[in-house]
Amino acid sequence: MTDCRIVDVMENDGTPVIPPVLTVAVETRVAAAPQCTSTAAELATLRSINARLLREVAALREREAHALRLADRDGLTGLYNRRRMSELLTAAIAEAAREGHQLGLLFIDLDGFKRINDRYGHAAGDALLLAVVGRIATRARTGDLICRYGGDEFIVLLPRIPDREAALEVAAIIAARVALPCRVASEELRVTAAIGVSVYPEDGGTAAKLLERADAEMYRVKASADPADAPVMPTAPRRRSEDHLKPSW
Repeated sequence: MTDCRIVDVMENDGTPVIPPVLTVAVETRVAAAPQCTSTAAELATLRSINARLLREVAALREREAHALRLADRDGLTGLYNRRRMSELLTAAIAEAAREGHQLGLLFIDLDGFKRINDRYGHAAGDALLLAVVGRIATRARTGDLICRYGGDEFIVLLPRIPDREAALEVAAIIAARVALPCRVASEELRVTAAIGVSVYPEDGGTAAKLLERADAEMYRVKASADPADAPVMPTAPRRRSEDHLKPSW
């Protein structure tokens, strides 16, 4: 190990000698930033990865939208389901309250559907339901909302009606249309519709109250139905003009 000592240097007269300051020049070097040397192949790979990620994000969003649609819709008919109709009815009531207009609610139950479903099978029953839904949709007004409330039960929401008679008129039109014979496979089948009507605000100010009143009216209509109008299966072919089955308002 080197032995380092501090030695005082003195003049002849004993005065300390101050050594000169040693100045050292230090060269400072700044490292240059690395240059981007990506090749065309690397850029193409990055673009490909980015495109794939964008496709995956788009597919994920589509799956999410599809899941939301399934949450709101009936799987067979594509109509709004009970949960979604409850939300829409509540919103429609709030709008009617703000703007001071009436709205109608139709509660539809199909008479004879269960017997047809039991006799001809679920495939025939599904086909008949789809035919009935098509008939309801073509006789409802633009802007009306249709819901499959249960197996053979449907709700039609009628926003902005002038009075109860207007809702009763739509109900009569739908009932007449549904009662027409329907050909399923090689059979001509027929169901009828018992329809209860409720009107906001006369029959209630909440979705639950309107549904309860329309349901009660539906059962009243069902109980008072003429036995001669009971559905039969199969029915003889019958033709009827439908020109009169249109709302007058």
